[in-house]
Parts: sequence; structure tokens; C-alpha cells
Amino acid sequence: MVTRKAILAVLLAVMAAGILGSGCGGGGVDIIVDGPVTMSHSFEEGDVLKYEFKMGTQSGIRRAAYEQTIYTQTEIKTTCTFTEVTPDDITMRMLFTNACGSITIGDRPEIDKAVTELRGNELEFTLDPDGTVVSWTGIGSSEYLEAGAGQMAVLLYDVFPPLPDEALDIGVSWTTDYDIPDLSASVDRDFAGESTYIVTGFKSKNEIDCVVVNRHSDFSFDGRAEQAGEVWLMEGEGTVDGDLYLSIEDASLVFSSGEMKMTLTGEGSSVGGAAASNVVEMGIVSSLSIKLVE
Repeated sequence: MVTRKAILAVLLAVMAAGILGSGCGGGGVDIIVDGPVTMSHSFEEGDVLKYEFKMGTQSGIRRAAYEQTIYTQTEIKTTCTFTEVTPDDITMRMLFTNACGSITIGDRPEIDKAVTELRGNELEFTLDPDGTVVSWTGIGSSEYLEAGAGQMAVLLYDVFPPLPDEALDIGVSWTTDYDIPDLSASVDRDFAGESTYIVTGFKSKNEIDCVVVNRHSDFSFDGRAEQAGEVWLMEGEGTVDGDLYLSIEDASLVFSSGEMKMTLTGEGSSVGGAAASNVVEMGIVSSLSIKLVE
């Protein structure tokens, strides 16, 4: 007997083979540092950081007498301005200066209009002094940020990775809780788990001296997932793996690349209060990258 778990495992393997080639390499030039590096996030009112986010996702959906594969590509540029810095928390406004995307179902590629609607809008972040995202408000109820299974929230959350108290040298590792807040009250998603970070080297990236950190996260998922206009309440598990390049000077993120995998199962649909009787299975593989730009 072939179980649903086996089906999802095969589905994910096939999807991973197709999407891995789209990831971005880290690169950079090796540098020599004079001993361990002490780092902490440096936030000052008026500081501005500009980022480019890219995400490619392949989602496989399976239920009784129904299978579907959906591909999405998203590219977003932002300007992040720190508007208030206190000993207790930091406020940052992220303006979406440009956004474009596509969605393909079968052989029908289309412009993802929900992505383009982000242009000119803002999210406001509240951060702990160490950079941990506490909450965000503004456009969390936008169509695009409510779609999928929260992949964009994962990407935005990675702009400020946690740092340990100890100095960083090759081989130093630390572990933190993985808990991503909801983008809006209307979307109830729970990412709960653990992340492990390990320093793998020191490199110059875009002429900025960086600490290179490998990250692995394991998490459970419980909440809302949407694809192609259908919405389900689902649960499952996932991982995120990749590398982070952090500026030695101020710990800002210079570059990151990685991959997110999720396997989810849900029963019924939450659309219009309808309850379907069939089990829905979803396998998701996403390539993620963030780049600091001028």
C-alpha cells in the first residue's frame, strides 16, 4: 500500500530536482581576519538599507482525482528606513519600490497582478534591540502576502538573523527558536521550530567584509495555505537551509541564499465556509535570495 507520506516524498524529490538549479550562489572572496569577530546589529534613526528579494516556488497539490503543479517567480525591491530606535524596540518602514512576478499553472504563464500591487506600499516592522522581528503591520492583508503558505514572511524574517553574545570564528555555532509572526491578523499561520547557525568562513562580498554563516531550520507549520485561489487549513513540517553573509562592521545582511521545503496535509477548504471531504496534500519547494543593493 502506498501511503500519502510516500507520495509526498516522491513529489518533493521530483520538485527539488527541477528547482535547485534556480538558486543563487553566494560567491565572494576569502579574507583573513585578525582573530574572532565580535558582532551586534547596529541600528540608528534615519539609516536606510535597500534590498532585492527573489523567490521561485514550485508547489504540488494532490487530492482525490486531482493533481496540480504551480510555479511562481517573484522579484521585489525595497527601501528600508529606520524611523525610531529606543533601548526597548526599533521601528523600520519597508517601502516596496518595485515588484513583479509570474504564476504558471500547467502551460499557462500569467503576470501575478497581486505582486505588482505591492508597489508603493509599506510594511512597518517592530524589532527587538537584537533585530528579532516582533511584529509587522501595514499591508499584511494584501492578496500576495496572504497567498501561498507564508514563504514571503520567511524571506522577510531573514533580513535580521539572530546573533550570539560570543565572538564569531570559524566553527562557532548557536541555536535559536524559529517563530515567525503573522503578517496580518487575518492570516493565522504558526511557524514554530529551531534554527542552528554555524560560521563557515570570512569573505568579501560586494566589497563588504562579511562573516559567512550556514543556517538550518526545522519547523512545524499549522495554519492557512492558499494556491490558485483555493484556501485550506493545513499542518505539516518544513526546513530552511542556506548561507548568510553578514557585514562585520554592523551585522547587516549583505546577501543570503537558501531553499525552503514544506510538506503539508489538510482536510476540507476554508473558502466560503465550505467543507470538502477529501484530503489535500501539498509539497512546496522554494528558492530564496536576498541581496543588499545600492
